[in-house]
Amino acid sequence: MRIEVPFGKEKLGFTVPDKNLLGVVVPPAVPTVKPEEAVRAALAGPIGSPRLREVARPRQKVVIVPTDITRSLHEEIILPLLLEELNAAGIPDSDITLVIANGTHRPNTREECVAMYGQEVVDRLRIVNHSAYNESELKYLGKTPSRGIPVKINRIVAEADLKIATGVIEPHLFAGYSGGVKSIAVGVAGAETIAATHNVDILDDPRTRLGVIEGNVFRQFLEEATGFVKLDFVVNVVLNPQKEFVRVVAGDPVAAHAEGVRAARLVYEVPVSRPADIVIAAPGYPKDRDLYQATRAVNTSVYGPKPLVRKGGVLIIPAPCRDGIGHEGYHTWMKSVHSADEAAAKARSEGFAPGEHKVFVLARILQQAELMIVGSAIPDQTLRELLLTPVGTMEEALERAFTKRGPEATVWVLPYGVITIPVVS
Repeated sequence: MRIEVPFGKEKLGFTVPDKNLLGVVVPPAVPTVKPEEAVRAALAGPIGSPRLREVARPRQKVVIVPTDITRSLHEEIILPLLLEELNAAGIPDSDITLVIANGTHRPNTREECVAMYGQEVVDRLRIVNHSAYNESELKYLGKTPSRGIPVKINRIVAEADLKIATGVIEPHLFAGYSGGVKSIAVGVAGAETIAATHNVDILDDPRTRLGVIEGNVFRQFLEEATGFVKLDFVVNVVLNPQKEFVRVVAGDPVAAHAEGVRAARLVYEVPVSRPADIVIAAPGYPKDRDLYQATRAVNTSVYGPKPLVRKGGVLIIPAPCRDGIGHEGYHTWMKSVHSADEAAAKARSEGFAPGEHKVFVLARILQQAELMIVGSAIPDQTLRELLLTPVGTMEEALERAFTKRGPEATVWVLPYGVITIPVVS
């Protein structure tokens, strides 16, 4: 069978023998909505909250927290409509600041802001890249009641009178589904706060799973931490794999998000019959810009309700990684170990710095299966230092995988690996 998967902004084609292919796992087709109409309707009929123009008051300092370059959300549609609501309440553009939810990621460039938010928004508003590492730009607000996690939040956000966040609701390793209050408690949080939650204890907790919202200890932290700053309003979007709008929700950060998750489950959770020896999972653009984000494509094959890849199997990620690794600290940490077992043991005994939780995530993935990276711009030696297997083409990757697992090895293909949760029966 000839198959095509996303690769950067292009497509990558390859063949899998019919006798080996269990299937191509894609989210089911669901009805789409017109973006501008859907956003306007969500803003006009918010969930669990009055309309934004009824909440906002003249002379308030307003912060909007949009996503960074690692997300795809069509905020060039959302943000102008948010500004329309705020302006209607008597708030001028000069009282509105965009603080980008960078988390521990790199800052957006101006060109990326224009591409994501639109030239009009960039020209109209003050835009600030959040820095998790600059203590002078953070404000300490206290500790969460359940776990005593210190909460440090971007000072501009913490001191604003009205706080609004945008977000995409898609599968997330820690939070079950992204969106809602995550933009605040992680996106504009300090490194100390992020490190206190992106750790072994949280990852090892059986309640921290992809697609799990209820009882999720990480989401409990998100809601507790955001309670310190009182996020007033969210606009969250559910997209299909083609980045088309399926649902837009707005209003209360918890109630609106919960409604959005119900729609997201219909898009992202796909029943499958059994695990396979080989899983090909494409991250797609923009996740495949760097390795740090691209490896999320196999999270759903290991951290889902049940593993999709068999123990000792092979995971294959096609990703160009034009921006490189994406987090040098993660590279430095992994160079100090020589096996997945050693990496997992070191992570449990010594921990890791903010943004380096990927070392433990990948260690557990590599304990389950070999991980091949196909077509990457990252040097082969660097990938090997990260305990990954560099491969030039999909044909070579499949040949090596069948050599390892045998000629009868079974294969699943996930063209949209990051957002597809295979539910193994």
